[in-house]
Amino acid sequence: MTLFRQLFFGASLLFLLVLVGVEAIYLSNARLYVQQQLESHAQDAATSLSLWLATIKPFEDRALIETAVKSSFDRGYYQSIRVVSISGETLAAKELAPAQGEVPAWFTRLFPLRAPGAEALISAGWQQLGRVLVTSHPNFAYLQLWHTGVQTLVLLLLVYALALLALRAFLSTILRPLSAVEDAALAIGERDFRTIALAPRSRELGRVVSAMNSLSAKIRRLIEDESARAESLQRAAYSDPVTGLLNRRGLEHELQSLLRAERDVYSGVFVLLELERFKEYNLRRGYQRADELLALIARVMSGACAGQNAVCSRFGGASFTVAVLNIDAGAARTLTAAISSSVEAALAEQSLAAEVEFHCGAAHFDAGAPPLSELLAAADLALSRAQGKGPDSFDLIALAEIDLRARGSLAWRAQIEDAIDTDKLALYTQRVVGLPARALLQEEVVTRILDGDSNAVPAAQFLPMAARHSLMPRLDLRALQILIARIDAGARLAPVIAVNVSAQTVADAASRRSLIALLESRRDIAARLVLEMTEFGVIQAPALSLAFAAEVRRLGAQFAIDNFNLHRESLRRLRELLPHYIKLAPVYTNELRHNQDSRFIVSSLIRIAQTLEIGIIAQAVEAETLILLLDEMGFAGYQGYANGRPAPIA
Repeated sequence: MTLFRQLFFGASLLFLLVLVGVEAIYLSNARLYVQQQLESHAQDAATSLSLWLATIKPFEDRALIETAVKSSFDRGYYQSIRVVSISGETLAAKELAPAQGEVPAWFTRLFPLRAPGAEALISAGWQQLGRVLVTSHPNFAYLQLWHTGVQTLVLLLLVYALALLALRAFLSTILRPLSAVEDAALAIGERDFRTIALAPRSRELGRVVSAMNSLSAKIRRLIEDESARAESLQRAAYSDPVTGLLNRRGLEHELQSLLRAERDVYSGVFVLLELERFKEYNLRRGYQRADELLALIARVMSGACAGQNAVCSRFGGASFTVAVLNIDAGAARTLTAAISSSVEAALAEQSLAAEVEFHCGAAHFDAGAPPLSELLAAADLALSRAQGKGPDSFDLIALAEIDLRARGSLAWRAQIEDAIDTDKLALYTQRVVGLPARALLQEEVVTRILDGDSNAVPAAQFLPMAARHSLMPRLDLRALQILIARIDAGARLAPVIAVNVSAQTVADAASRRSLIALLESRRDIAARLVLEMTEFGVIQAPALSLAFAAEVRRLGAQFAIDNFNLHRESLRRLRELLPHYIKLAPVYTNELRHNQDSRFIVSSLIRIAQTLEIGIIAQAVEAETLILLLDEMGFAGYQGYANGRPAPIA
């Protein structure tokens, strides 16, 4: 029960007790007053009747006495009237039986009234003639007492209702800051370190609000400082100080991580631009003018890719690269031409066309993300072809042209659709081990399709093509249905199961509703699931990712981020999404043992995540020495061949 209700009900009960007490005291006093009135009334009636009877001559005239008694008795205020002679003979008598009337029986039992009697002597001069005995009837007194009690009770109840309304308004006013404190405390428990805007008038609540605001501010400042430190370290390690773009190392980190997001990356173009005669320009104009030229080219290339999902870098010397993901061949050629035209126009505007030339080569992939080395080789080949065309020219090569092993896009689509329709899907699991205890933390479910010989096709081969043809929603949903069926059939799986969900599935409203409805129907299994999205998918659709995370948590499941690569937007999204854990991109894991910069950056990320109660899991772990380092740094767990290769669900 809330404090408001406790105080309200407690004060209400106190008011009610006071009301009952006031009513009881009032009725008790009223009963005494009415009792006294009855006694006085009986005595007055006896005295009045005795004086009148004394005038009867002769006194033995019973008819006159009867008439006198009847005239008084018939008004109904008396229970009995008797006239007795001096010798004790009853000369006249009238009796009225007790009647309940309008007053409830319980009221007469609760507030009893005696029927008081009185007597008066009948005398003529010094001669006593007899006595008059009068007993008052209490019915009218009960009726008066009842009406008085009802009217008083109505008035007190009205006062009680007004008091309760005033009490409710008063408590709402003084406890409003306490409600804000409660909301803030719950938010802090949910890792949302907000501040309380209300300023309570009471000193005690004011101190509590001040303490909570101070706590939230300190934690928020700690997170912001660590985030700024991590971003600063990342910029120093992976950014080019002259242009502000990624350096070669930063390009390798980001692009390798993005290309691993097979569920969300299915095509792209890699553009390599190189300035010719830049060395001579540098010697002739000086380093400052040369740096200004490099910065100009960086701005022009970034501007030509505005609105695209682009990764720009200064690859080294006078070479620049741009990688744009999920773009078809036609758009890739248009983009390459736009970059070339923009750079040519910028050089002409600065009157540098006669001093500096450039060539641009681009490689487009359309059948799964190739290694960065293959992209560089293809782009370099396209650059050589552009150099053969003359100054300020470009050329584009499709990887399918130089890869004889490349398979047709439509063939992949047909095979994937057939696998979904005919249940040629195989579910594998890989163990995730917790640190430091090295106990089983969870199992991650990965999907494979089966070829004509029932061999499992690796995810890197078919997932990009499934993403390109928008088959990921069907694939994700069918894989989840098969997983639930395997669990119902008694498959031996860990208590916690990680399942990957594509950004396409989250973005497609119908598919998202189907997935949520499936989890809604099986909340027992949903409580065991952690739904993972890649960092790339989260950054592409932050609002949808936030809504999706809230929906799965409502159903009892958890939300996590896979392939976390410390993108410039990722730390901010981390504070918004508050995932159950994040899986660090393998490119960072591989560098922890021999790269101090990567270790510093990951250490900052771990401190931020621990403050937000987010676990960090390393991927692609194979060596025991790396496991010891992960434990020392504070990782929550690890995943990789050190735990064994993925195995089919038994």
